[in-house]
Amino acid sequence: MDDDNEESSPYVKLISAENSEIFLSRRIALQVETLRVMLEGNFRESEEGVIRFPDISGSALEKVVKYLHYKDRYSDTVARIPEFAIDPEEALELLVAASYLNC
Repeated sequence: MDDDNEESSPYVKLISAENSEIFLSRRIALQVETLRVMLEGNFRESEEGVIRFPDISGSALEKVVKYLHYKDRYSDTVARIPEFAIDPEEALELLVAASYLNC
């Protein structure tokens, strides 16, 4: 069953343009529309649990994963949410990555 494969691995491997590997909780990955479609659809990514991003650098992908953890942690918070810092030098690349991922 395909569901057994999804449930057996709690993490998804994300691979950047430079072949850097970053592991992301499947639960958090499923909150991102683009990743959810890849992981739940009839795609190679759903079978392997690996998603390749040939146009996203390792540093940008790492920052996106940090943001996804930040978003997951603070999405239901009623208290003041701390700022998620982004350096101006990385803003454009992160904007492109976030637009692609729809997050």
